[in-house]
Amino acid sequence: MAANEPAPFSTEWTSALIEHAQGVLIEARNAFITPEIGLQAVVIALAFGASWLLRAPVRTAFERAFGWQFMSRVNSTARDLVLSLILPVIAFLVLTLTRIGFDQAGLGSFAINLAASLTGAWVLIRILTAFIAEPFWSRTAATLIWFVAALNIVGLLGPLTGLLASVGFDVGESRISLLTVVRAAILLAVLYWVASRISKLLAARVEQVPTLTPSARLLITKSVQISLLVVVVAAALSIAGVDLSALAIFSGAVGLGIGFGLQKIFSNLISGLILLMDRSVKPGDVITLEETYGRVNALGMRFASVVTRDGLEHLIPNEEFITTKVINWSFSDEAVRIKKPVGVAYGTDVPHAMKVIVDAANSVERVLEKPETRCLLRGFGDNSIDLEVRFWIADPQQGVNNVSSDVLLAIWKAFEAEGIQFPFPQRDVHIDMREALRVRVENPD
Repeated sequence: MAANEPAPFSTEWTSALIEHAQGVLIEARNAFITPEIGLQAVVIALAFGASWLLRAPVRTAFERAFGWQFMSRVNSTARDLVLSLILPVIAFLVLTLTRIGFDQAGLGSFAINLAASLTGAWVLIRILTAFIAEPFWSRTAATLIWFVAALNIVGLLGPLTGLLASVGFDVGESRISLLTVVRAAILLAVLYWVASRISKLLAARVEQVPTLTPSARLLITKSVQISLLVVVVAAALSIAGVDLSALAIFSGAVGLGIGFGLQKIFSNLISGLILLMDRSVKPGDVITLEETYGRVNALGMRFASVVTRDGLEHLIPNEEFITTKVINWSFSDEAVRIKKPVGVAYGTDVPHAMKVIVDAANSVERVLEKPETRCLLRGFGDNSIDLEVRFWIADPQQGVNNVSSDVLLAIWKAFEAEGIQFPFPQRDVHIDMREALRVRVENPD
């Protein structure tokens, strides 16, 4: 910016804006604060009061009508829409009849006509937005469209757009104004809703393809969502009149912000894509990550949902699956081997005890016959002969600790039946008898 050019938000610009707003207020006061407008305001209030009184009986009549046999085909959404529009429709009809009466009497009806137009616009917009299933988007769209329609009806849409267009700054050969920002935001919201509906429809179609694995389905769905999001943002900016090439000057700052402020977010996004492509972790797998053991319920672009045996749902960032050691109990084969130590007392018939342990483990329902259960002699401890039982299960998603408990309980019962003793800690105390043992008794009193 040259030194002789005024700043976009200078004092002169602010003073001009204030003077313009004051002029608009003076004109509005002179136009609306009159006895004729006051009379119409009272009539409008009475019309809405009468509509409120008529609302209850009309609603009751419609509810009874919906109970008739031939009206049973009407779904609940349409019924709720009709019942919610009873008050504004009655108000629109009453205001319209009132306006006709004022016109026939030769009285001014500007305010009444304005109120009727706004009420009718709200009814029409509410009907059109009823096709939007999401309540948030439906209410937002209805409010926004009605606001624009109201400005257009009262004749303020043109001045407001001109005012918004005058506030902005130049970027290269393009100009970014408040009007551009508002227009881009509205277009972005509309296109985002359309893209979300398209992505849901495509996701439903992809889920119906039997030849695709769950990871492939999720990868396709997420790729489509990201692609649609990029297209939506670019289309919204382009339709709003923003020259996309002019945004290149911000690429360095945006890249720096991504490198520092959004580093973790993009790291999780890239990690999520890697997990979907290499299928190292996929929905349905049973994994152990540090202290978390559970089943992968869903994979998102930022985190994975892991449900533990306690019913707790852990949302683990995707980056943890890339940088941390993960035990996937069902990566290539759902059959897993579990090892549990068992100690027996010295003097035990070890081969017999090993056979008892194997038979006891095989008596548990979830233990597989193939591969075979084995019992190994691992060493000679201070107080016990250390054995280890190794058995296989094919359903780790049903839990590992519970089947281990069942196996150890079966071994306990088998040892009791066979008279095999579990070891207990033993300590030998040696007293040096080369000197007399001195004993001292102290009286606590």
